[in-house]
Amino acid sequence: MPAVTSEYGEVTLRPFVESDEDEVASWFADAGELRFFAGRRLRWPLDAEQWRGIRSDETISAWTAVVGDDPTPVGHAELVTESPSTVRLARYAVAPHSRGLGLGRAILTQIFAIARADGFGTLRLAVHPDNTPAIVTYRRFGFVPASDPDIRFADRLTMAVQLD
Repeated sequence: MPAVTSEYGEVTLRPFVESDEDEVASWFADAGELRFFAGRRLRWPLDAEQWRGIRSDETISAWTAVVGDDPTPVGHAELVTESPSTVRLARYAVAPHSRGLGLGRAILTQIFAIARADGFGTLRLAVHPDNTPAIVTYRRFGFVPASDPDIRFADRLTMAVQLD
């Protein structure tokens, strides 16, 4: 996956691996922050068993964002296959110390490229309605409120964008 330039440097996505778990988990200080990130699927505190569940789920491709040659994760995103034509962006976060530097845009650019390369025509997501910075970013990428909100995420705003 080619790098995307941000104010922080060259950002690339690589597959999420076991050695990323502790760093990504450290970004969430409490159960509330974890719920903002993961909804109801994950429980506080994050542990190895929950991460194994994500890595072993064949419908999920989990990604870690890094900058340059530094292997330290600065972002995390997962793509969940919903159907042959639709994929959902799930559990997407930028490390707290790296926010506001353009990493979110760089990660989304690469997520779009992965989804297109995998042949998906629609990218969906569910975002907490109070997460204004994320919603603004998603709108900049063409996401709009979905005409068919996902009832699994009734407390979230379901958004979608066409990739073709």
